[in-house]
Amino acid sequence: MQQDNESQEKTKPSVTQQAFIIVGSFLGVIFIGVFLFNFAQGFFDRVNEVTRVTSQVAPAKVSHSGEYTNGVGITMVNIPAGSFIMGSCKLTQDMEEENKKRAFLAQPPIIANCGESDAVANDDETPLHKVTVSSFQMGKTEVTLGQFKRFIAAAGRTDLVDDDFIKYNSNGDSAPVVQVSWYDAQAFIKWLNKADGGGYRLPSEAEWEYACRAGGNHTYCGSNDVDAVAWYDGNSGNRARAVGGKQANAFGLHDMSGNVYEWTQDCWNNSYNGAPTNGAAWTLGDCEDRVLRGGSWIYYARGSRAAGRSYYSADNRYSNIGFRLARTR
Repeated sequence: MQQDNESQEKTKPSVTQQAFIIVGSFLGVIFIGVFLFNFAQGFFDRVNEVTRVTSQVAPAKVSHSGEYTNGVGITMVNIPAGSFIMGSCKLTQDMEEENKKRAFLAQPPIIANCGESDAVANDDETPLHKVTVSSFQMGKTEVTLGQFKRFIAAAGRTDLVDDDFIKYNSNGDSAPVVQVSWYDAQAFIKWLNKADGGGYRLPSEAEWEYACRAGGNHTYCGSNDVDAVAWYDGNSGNRARAVGGKQANAFGLHDMSGNVYEWTQDCWNNSYNGAPTNGAAWTLGDCEDRVLRGGSWIYYARGSRAAGRSYYSADNRYSNIGFRLARTR
């Protein structure tokens, strides 16, 4: 026990040493405090900087209720679910031929079971049928040349820029892109889905007509006055025009009638017999040809009717054919 006390006396620090230990401990606490303060300040400054930069480069924005503009500048409009009557009321050519015989034989004529027959309708717009459509999004306008150029540059698709593409896309970046095949439109959509979150596609023909009519039953998409809503051969000056220059329909969509024909997803069929009634694309029929809707700047007003239909080979390009996007919500 005596030896332990002596050992403790020998190892006990002097007053000076104790002072140095206290001062050193105090300085250490101050150093650690300053370090932690600077670290915290730098961390929160970095958080604020990241937040500021992120807010500046947001890839998309909501223009107003019911619209969404993506990073490429394409505005998509929310289209509500609903039902409508698709097509035209018309006696087909076969019915009219039968009525000639009945008139000769003094027999009663065949009468359209849908009401008054539309004198300017085509047989391929028949029969009238009810279609129920789920909610989706539709492009506010056709895809423009400027938007398509971004795809060409980003995807390295300079092969699309041949002499005809340059010749017929000479109306400015705000005009709808033309001289694009159905397959070119699909390539654009594939690129956009990778770049902007997915869901983009061509509309089905039923979705297209539903969006065109927008709850109404006008001759054209949004009006009975073709000049109010469409660029066609009577007012276009023989060229495509910048999108959005005509009155929108009730859903807020421009140029559904006129300006350029628009590809849809559907295969071509020469009537609506057997067509889907749920708004889906019709993937049976002549799938080498795809349905076009809307009419164009080079075509007469009849082609811009809400019920008007046309078609073209899916792998061909033409100077008055473009496309508009749909998107699954």
